[in-house]
Amino acid sequence: MEDVWTERFVVRDYEVDAQGRLSVLTLCHLMQEAASRHAQTRGMAVDQLRAENFTWLLSRMLLRITDYPGWQEPIEIQTWPTGIEKRFALRDFRATDREGRVFGASISAWLVIDTVKWRLARIEPFLDRFVLRPDDRALPGRLGKLPRLATAEHERAFAVRYRDLDLNQHVNNVSYLEWILESLPFDLKETASLAELEVNFLAEAFPGDRVLARWQPQGENGLSFQHSIVQESGGQELIRARTVWKAAEGRGPGEALDNRHESGR
Repeated sequence: MEDVWTERFVVRDYEVDAQGRLSVLTLCHLMQEAASRHAQTRGMAVDQLRAENFTWLLSRMLLRITDYPGWQEPIEIQTWPTGIEKRFALRDFRATDREGRVFGASISAWLVIDTVKWRLARIEPFLDRFVLRPDDRALPGRLGKLPRLATAEHERAFAVRYRDLDLNQHVNNVSYLEWILESLPFDLKETASLAELEVNFLAEAFPGDRVLARWQPQGENGLSFQHSIVQESGGQELIRARTVWKAAEGRGPGEALDNRHESGR
């Protein structure tokens, strides 16, 4: 039995950015929606696991995007489990446009948590209901630990909102991605598009928390960044990330950072 789950969507007006393109945050939401529906057919969705005092947590993710469909365009997302690596359950994603061209691909690593003892559970029993596809990978390579951000030229504070919470009553992983993107300069997002995003989720944030989204340019082209989000009180690191951006045609990479002082101190 092939265990590839397919979901079809049409990009709605509130799912595009200011350029009229499918937003990165929406793409992440749709990929996780597809994964949740797939898990639900196997009795393994978050609400089903919570009844047994377990839950899924996203730990690592790599996303690459080559193009952005626009408003009203149909897209298709496929997802499938690819295997087990140590304590992680691996799941891949592939997004295609109306012509069947792949515009987004992602690999991810998930943990299962015992919600009573709040500790890791063995992953193997939770994949018994899936058919694993270790030879069918959306992206090559493996997910590892990202380096710590040694210094940060910029930071921006955010408060945890009610809308940021998920079924586990902590901040949803996509909200962390929103804070990363919002902390970057406005002009960067006007003159470039996100081509690659890699994240390590390290700890949790809860209602009432305030966090600091920090970033530092990497390399000489002005389009690569290293990120970290920490608790404002105590400084506990919540996530590490890196982003790579692609300049729009006709715009130099230096222009993307002309107004970078607007985003932080």
